[in-house]
Amino acid sequence: MMVKLRLEGRFVVVVGSSAEAIRRANSFGALGAKVLLVGTPDEGWSVLGSELCPPGLAYRYARRPRRRDLAKAMLVVATDRDLGINTWLSARAKRYGFLLNTLDVPEYCDYFHVAIRHPHPDIELGVSTDGRSPAFASSLATRLATSVTAEDCSTYEVLRDIRRQLRHDGRSLGVVDWVQLERETRLHHA
Repeated sequence: MMVKLRLEGRFVVVVGSSAEAIRRANSFGALGAKVLLVGTPDEGWSVLGSELCPPGLAYRYARRPRRRDLAKAMLVVATDRDLGINTWLSARAKRYGFLLNTLDVPEYCDYFHVAIRHPHPDIELGVSTDGRSPAFASSLATRLATSVTAEDCSTYEVLRDIRRQLRHDGRSLGVVDWVQLERETRLHHA
């Protein structure tokens, strides 16, 4: 099952010292999360100045996050593939109740990142292999996104607008045969 979390205003901790950690932190920040990046990069985070840093991003030079940070976290991502940190975080996830993702160590993961593509601003396609082959998931998501046609997008927009109007009018959405309406919309616009 795939779900999409709303992270606006939620606290996310990214643990890692690599460019991957910065990329993940920026991705969460772009979704409106309050992000704490924790790590001990050899050359410091001078790269942060050259990367897009969303307003909600803070960082701390430390080997691991403080317990009080974990206590308020909704999600934690460990990017450095460090068994000691991953094991430590896994134990804390149970205690503090945050969801944990450790790259390439699926047995510690409470969730997996999904390869997402946007063939239309409102449409997200996602592919997951439950952490078993992220590169394949990414490749497949790209191929699927390129198969979405302009007709698919315009059909979606018609259905979206009909749904919006029905809701505005206070009418039930459950009485509409959406599959049949999609067929009719495609025939009408062909």
